[in-house]
Amino acid sequence: EILGENAKSADKELEWYLFPEALQKAISIPGVPRGRGVTTIRGWSDTGKSTIKNCIIAEAMKTGSLPIIFETEGNFDFQYAKDCGMPIEPIYDNIDYVDEETGESYTKNEIIDWEGDYILFTCKKMCDFCGDIDYSNNTKKTKERKVAVIEDVAYIINTFLDKQDDGEIPMPLLFIWDSVGSIQSYKSYTSKSGNNQFDAGAIATCFKNIFSRISSSKEIGQPYTNSLVVVNKIWQDAMNSMGGAVAVENSGGKSILYATRLGIHCGGIAKPATKKLKAVLKGQEYQYGTLTKVSVFKNQLPVPYNIMYTGTMCCVHNGIISEDELDEYKKQYIPYIFEKLKEKDESLADANIKDIEFLTEDDGE
Repeated sequence: EILGENAKSADKELEWYLFPEALQKAISIPGVPRGRGVTTIRGWSDTGKSTIKNCIIAEAMKTGSLPIIFETEGNFDFQYAKDCGMPIEPIYDNIDYVDEETGESYTKNEIIDWEGDYILFTCKKMCDFCGDIDYSNNTKKTKERKVAVIEDVAYIINTFLDKQDDGEIPMPLLFIWDSVGSIQSYKSYTSKSGNNQFDAGAIATCFKNIFSRISSSKEIGQPYTNSLVVVNKIWQDAMNSMGGAVAVENSGGKSILYATRLGIHCGGIAKPATKKLKAVLKGQEYQYGTLTKVSVFKNQLPVPYNIMYTGTMCCVHNGIISEDELDEYKKQYIPYIFEKLKEKDESLADANIKDIEFLTEDDGE
């Protein structure tokens, strides 16, 4: 009674950002466990990590949370995110151009931004927000950095959590970073020679308090349950690979791995191990999806969710479906696939949609 409502330390009932049904079926986990440490999504390139990320963002927005997205690889695909369910709309404006060959001016109406209840930090926007900070002594500099660093991500997360504590942001926050391992630490940046130990040390130091703040938000008495999802680059660890088995490690050291309560691995271990789903028409190919393995590699969730299953999922233009749904998907979206094929070759304009063949190209493992 003396300390008040915030003194209660029991946890709220487990809440989720629900996965698409096909992913739930594949790994038998409902979704991202809100406020339960870190959820890590890892794997090789083109194995479905971005599709899962987009679906999580869409679910967060639809359920009243504010996604704060760190896109440090610089390849956030807004149209794909919208197709996966993210409630955003394009903003258009007229852009002036000059034809390099003729010198003539012309105007095109193009997308200049996307409207929605989200905040996206690219590397440039991160530098605009806190590029004047010298993290070696926590002072301000007159010359702003043009390169984003790991400490920027932590600084921005803490800033938004502070704003939430002060009542400026009255809603749950979902922080999602794609991807760990794509930017260096401030010490690596200033030394002009990248150093993995510097980078791992920066994550361990900067995120220790953040892990605690995220986890404590699930306690009864806390008004909002916040979450942290990371997409993690991986690399093969030859030193720990024995007897022909391949070991993989998360980029950025082990701090985020230790704080992970749910870890999802997309694809294989030694290599992606995906199957490319292709449509072929008169020699032209269009990849309309990817069939990939998906598994739980770490699970510290409470019973009955503390299971570690392996399954498959298909990543298509509008999200995630199961293998069982592929035939229905092809029937429903064959006009969409046909238009994509025609975009690749003008000579297909008069082709017959019935002549499309569907192939599965196995990358194997």
